[in-house]
Amino acid sequence: MAYRSYKVLLAEDDETSADLLIHYLERFNFEVDHVVDGAAGELKLRKEAYDVILLDNQMPLMSGLSLVANMPEKNRNKPVIFLTASNEKENVLYAASSGQLAAYLLKPIDLNSLLEKILNALRINSSSLVDKKVFPFSIQKISREGYGIGVRLIGCPYGKTAERIAQEISFVLKELPKPRKFFVEVEEAFQYQKKASELLNSIVTKLVAKYEISQEDILIIDRV
Repeated sequence: MAYRSYKVLLAEDDETSADLLIHYLERFNFEVDHVVDGAAGELKLRKEAYDVILLDNQMPLMSGLSLVANMPEKNRNKPVIFLTASNEKENVLYAASSGQLAAYLLKPIDLNSLLEKILNALRINSSSLVDKKVFPFSIQKISREGYGIGVRLIGCPYGKTAERIAQEISFVLKELPKPRKFFVEVEEAFQYQKKASELLNSIVTKLVAKYEISQEDILIIDRV
């Protein structure tokens, strides 16, 4: 399966709303960066290129309108979706004059409508989405001739931390035989997780500490 992730900037000062949106979007192949004020949003937009930008208007330090009006060059042609209150219709119309506004949604945000607006803004359809829940995560103990014992990481570790996965691996492996080495076989769906390489490195670090071995004693087999 060809896999592509889409980078999203979410500028929203309400942490509860932001957590809900992030959790929903990162169920699919969206990588979300979150900021809580317009100034932090402008800084992110100067440094990183995004595929789509989600903006609350009423933010500290700089409003969503001001951010659109002063959009950094790196993201000047990227679609913006306004997340707005019902009494801000005039602001939305003003933002639309910039040409960057792809859509707007009234709060409270309907998640299905948000996904539809994002797909339209990116000019893709639902077949471009990868639903990580379709690839449930599990760990299987296996052995390979020439490698010894190891584990296979099956599916996408959506919602799991490195600490939790390392604990589950150690539960599956139990005690290591001599020589104290093992391998970790990683299936393609593992890479669907945000920052999968960093997550895998963190898992290895925790396993090294758990078993008191060196990183060279853990062989990573990537089946992508």
